[in-house]
Amino acid sequence: MIRTLLLSALVAGVLSSGLAASLSHLGRVVGGEEATPNSWPWQASLQYQSGSQWYHTCGGFLVAKNWVATAAHCVSNSKTYRVVLGRHSLSTQESGSLTVKVSKFVVHENWNSNQVAQGNDIALLKLESSVTLTNKIQLANLPASGTILSNNYPCYVTGWGRLQSKCGPEA
Repeated sequence: MIRTLLLSALVAGVLSSGLAASLSHLGRVVGGEEATPNSWPWQASLQYQSGSQWYHTCGGFLVAKNWVATAAHCVSNSKTYRVVLGRHSLSTQESGSLTVKVSKFVVHENWNSNQVAQGNDIALLKLESSVTLTNKIQLANLPASGTILSNNYPCYVTGWGRLQSKCGPEA
């Protein structure tokens, strides 16, 4: 099951069922554009604890009611993690958002941080409890296992970051 989930997550840059159709003009990862609030309802913020504070470290996406996929380089056995779902802005509280502790994570068995070019930079985060799906929190629309996407099939990269380099506004 985990292996199939990892494979499905690798195949999909998180496909949307119509939500992102109007964004086909975007071709950038760095210097992107701010998304319409909650237009990517599977987007997750992976946060780690330092002292009594929590800090965003990486994005992820909800693949099951109790699993989030993220990059393997984002997790470490030495940290405590939580996931925030249903949020557009990480700097403000938003109604309908939810915070869930991560009970464990599974890193791809062939991930090697000293050989990044070899790939396999993916991990699954098991949530302490299953989440209830809402209009702000949804499962990613992944292709069925074994699906081969057609050439130029639209896939999107989403997450929180800066709209401009250096001191630009965050999105």
